[in-house]
Amino acid sequence: MKKILFILISLVTSSSITFAQSWDNQQDGWGDQEDGWGSEEESSEATDEKNSEDSWGDSENIDEDWSDDDDSNLSFGGVGDDYVRSSRPDVKARPYQRFTSMPFDSASQLITFMEVVEVIVPERFLDLGGDDYSLSDSLYQRALTFMQTKFGKREAKSMVDAAGIDPDGKEGQTIKALVHMPIIVQVNEFQKVNAGIIYFDMELRFKDERYRYKFNNFVHKSKSTNGKEDDITYLEYYMNAKKNARGNDQILIACKNHMNNFIDDLKTTCAATPFIDDDDW
Repeated sequence: MKKILFILISLVTSSSITFAQSWDNQQDGWGDQEDGWGSEEESSEATDEKNSEDSWGDSENIDEDWSDDDDSNLSFGGVGDDYVRSSRPDVKARPYQRFTSMPFDSASQLITFMEVVEVIVPERFLDLGGDDYSLSDSLYQRALTFMQTKFGKREAKSMVDAAGIDPDGKEGQTIKALVHMPIIVQVNEFQKVNAGIIYFDMELRFKDERYRYKFNNFVHKSKSTNGKEDDITYLEYYMNAKKNARGNDQILIACKNHMNNFIDDLKTTCAATPFIDDDDW
């Protein structure tokens, strides 16, 4: 019995000693951690002081760096010292520029398309036995053919009859006609509008190897806005009228485009070289 009690006492004593040693070791570890935290604070302060000294230097050097703006040539946002911030530009509407390209005869004060056109027959055509189509009577017949192709035979005849042939014509063959044709206005890139009818006097005079065309007395006939009789306006009025200037210019531009096409077709018809079947090849 005494032996068993002795053994139990010995075990309890050894356990107490072991527990005490382990607790001392734990305290030593926490002490080491405190020492480590203290070391980190010291090292952090030392690092901050070093970085501060390395980055900025002493205060005197800082003042020198920032005071000398010309030497540093610093710019913020990519803008140099010469940059001057401008105010928002003023937006001004440009005044409307009127259309002024209509051919105008200052003597008669009328819009007039007129030109003398020469017709030269190629020598090769004559060498092959072709007839000289530059003679006045040939050019006259070609001009009649042009009108019949453009308007139809019946309409072309009525136009010529409306004007009559000049009885005093002394320059060879002469054709006079009161021509009328629809006028199409290009409103924008995708829209065209029928704006009425254009009337004008046509005079064609022919000589050998040349002819002269003259178109004037242009009148625009359009639907009336009040539903009554059609409006009839001389084109010269559109050139000077201030009311509805843009609409007036659209009529003038459309008229000029139509007349340019009309003249080009006349020139092509009068200058076309007939085809000759040449067997001598």
